[in-house]
Amino acid sequence: MTDTNEEFKQKQILTTHTLEHYKNHCEFLGYSVEEDGEYSIICTHQRRDRLRFILLNHGIGVMVQVLYVVPERASRDNLFLYSYANEINYILTFMKICIRGVEDGKPFIMLTSVIEGAYDRKNFAIFLENINEDMNQFHAHPKTRDLYETND
Repeated sequence: MTDTNEEFKQKQILTTHTLEHYKNHCEFLGYSVEEDGEYSIICTHQRRDRLRFILLNHGIGVMVQVLYVVPERASRDNLFLYSYANEINYILTFMKICIRGVEDGKPFIMLTSVIEGAYDRKNFAIFLENINEDMNQFHAHPKTRDLYETND
């Protein structure tokens, strides 16, 4: 039997409600939050990395992404980028890094992590702390500092 219109509306409300918890939590921590489509929010903060939260299929969890554009001077050295990603993955505990967009000639760095299950205030707070810890490791890595050095 297919869902009735009312059951369908109820499922939509639950999906929106799930992101609303994450949105409220991030706003409480000082992030500015904007919707990025129906299943995604973008959270910006003055002293932290920009986070994008994406609701996974059927509300089984949320994935967070942090994106960085690769500077032009490093964008043509794929071997460097891939070995750099491997080094970073070795030191990160909660996030994973990959290099995307190489085929298009405009590579970018994408760091991701997933929290499974329904929103839980305590678990989400720990999740954000873990992301912050990994992002500190990412920024402290000597090759990251060299890559994003402004002396071109």
